[in-house]
Amino acid sequence: MVTAAGRPFRVALQATSITSPPTVSSMQKPVPSLIKADFITGICLFLLGIYMVAEGLRMPGAGGYIEAGGEPGRVPVMLGCILALLAMVLLIRSVKSGGHRLLQTGNKAQVSRRGIIRGLLTAVWCSSYALLILGMDIGGSAISYQLATAVFLFVFIVGFEWPHASELGRHRWNWLDAKWPGLCGSLGSALSAVSATTASYLWLFVTAGLQTWLVTWAIAYLFEQKFYVQLP
Repeated sequence: MVTAAGRPFRVALQATSITSPPTVSSMQKPVPSLIKADFITGICLFLLGIYMVAEGLRMPGAGGYIEAGGEPGRVPVMLGCILALLAMVLLIRSVKSGGHRLLQTGNKAQVSRRGIIRGLLTAVWCSSYALLILGMDIGGSAISYQLATAVFLFVFIVGFEWPHASELGRHRWNWLDAKWPGLCGSLGSALSAVSATTASYLWLFVTAGLQTWLVTWAIAYLFEQKFYVQLP
């Protein structure tokens, strides 16, 4: 019998046992109160984003540059567009789960002990990043914004996704396999000796690293090159 350790990398990931995520139909009766809250929040944030764009366009320089890249309306317009876009994503996800049915009786949200611990850990880690890691001096050299942000994001992603590594690895690998089967085939052949358990956590590190690099680069580029804000 061939064990998961001898299977290709893609088979090792697919061999991990996961719990299927709840379908939309299973969440419609009754509609959880948090889904309704997402719907209302999405509407409010979308309207706020549109308001920011409208006010930014009214600021001097919106129709023509005062100075190359120096128009004051640039920041509220760009931030408003981002906020409105993310609000639309939240709205669409909420509507798919029945969040627009506000009059339907649903389950009240209950805060678990695990949720409280995760919230406290998030607050501690975010505070540590802002107050300690960012600008920390090590051996006479200050940690750059890019390095501090990369460490913060990588630890954050890995730490909170670690308990669900098997499930997330399966879903992400299936998505990648559907989009770029050739790439998955090459990766599977190169990592054919990786076991199912190791494959899940290895895939977590890879995806966390890619997200970390992309977000860190995008933030630095956006603020320094478009908003003309000197990051610490």
